[in-house]
Amino acid sequence: MEKNNYIIPVSILVAGLIIASSVIYFAERTKTTPPTQNRNDGQPVISADIKNINTENNPYIGDKNAPVVIAYWFDFQCPFCKRFEQQTLSTLIDKYVKTGKLKVVFKDLQFLGPDSVMAGLAKGAVWETAPDHYFEWQTAMFDKQDAENSGWGSKEDIINLTKTISGIDADKISKLMDDKKEEYQNIMNADEKELADIDPRAGTPAFVLGTQYISGAQSTSVFINAIEKELGN
Repeated sequence: MEKNNYIIPVSILVAGLIIASSVIYFAERTKTTPPTQNRNDGQPVISADIKNINTENNPYIGDKNAPVVIAYWFDFQCPFCKRFEQQTLSTLIDKYVKTGKLKVVFKDLQFLGPDSVMAGLAKGAVWETAPDHYFEWQTAMFDKQDAENSGWGSKEDIINLTKTISGIDADKISKLMDDKKEEYQNIMNADEKELADIDPRAGTPAFVLGTQYISGAQSTSVFINAIEKELGN
């Protein structure tokens, strides 16, 4: 009978410890997760500013002094990135890049596997040796994209594709991918950390456009509205 007298107090103590642990967990999580709220289009509002983004080592298209800059994190195997490239980016290029209003900077979040990382290494080499042909190469890479880690994307595959693009020395790309692997990987790592600092839960595609953060392959109208806002229209 005396043993039963301890059961209730001990149970209360255990329950208290569980509740306290939960409070601590959620308090710590709040410290690392940016405060968010919903915009009218359902996007979370997360603080970001293109002025705080390093764009020095990354490929880009557009006027280097364009009034609006968008940093675009992507993975070469990401199907949503492919959709953005083919359905939205082409429109933004015609409407804003070609008119000198928008600069698009390509940032790495090559997280879907070894093929993604290999493509990221090639990205660094192509930009270093043939910047004028970089976007043509990137477009070809996305056109060739298959399902994640489903067979295409080895170094040999990428080099063979690169050989089909005039103006790029595929042999030099291959050599640089080996000789500068650590340097290119460091750039990828820095890009990934930069995005994680903005949004620890970020995936691909992700964007910082002026002072706006956009997550996912949103509709073309979302990007047009964001650009027009930055242009003051």
